[in-house]
Amino acid sequence: MENDEVIAAHEKRRLNVYVDNEDVLARVLEVPEADYECVMVNASWPDKGLVEGDVVLVSAAAVPRAGDIVLIEEEGRVRLGLLSEPGFLETPAGVRPVGETERIIGAGVALARRLHKD
Repeated sequence: MENDEVIAAHEKRRLNVYVDNEDVLARVLEVPEADYECVMVNASWPDKGLVEGDVVLVSAAAVPRAGDIVLIEEEGRVRLGLLSEPGFLETPAGVRPVGETERIIGAGVALARRLHKD
């Protein structure tokens, strides 16, 4: 995640899922049963702890707080970003206001990382 423009979430990187109480990862992470969108991180941002290939579980119903990973929609495109504080996004170049054409449509509630690729 070199900057918030690089995080465009294309269809191949997004998946809508329903998480229920049978999902062991959801139970361990204490994620409530609900509809979520899984979005894969496509570029690492090491100082924020994000690695390419991480999967962020995003909820449209969650209210984003400072430091949360958020899903941003702008002119029909969707990407991941980091909320510095309400109304402001964090980028490697610093904090900037959410643009007039940007809309936060969900907040990350869990992050999963695959440790080994087979």
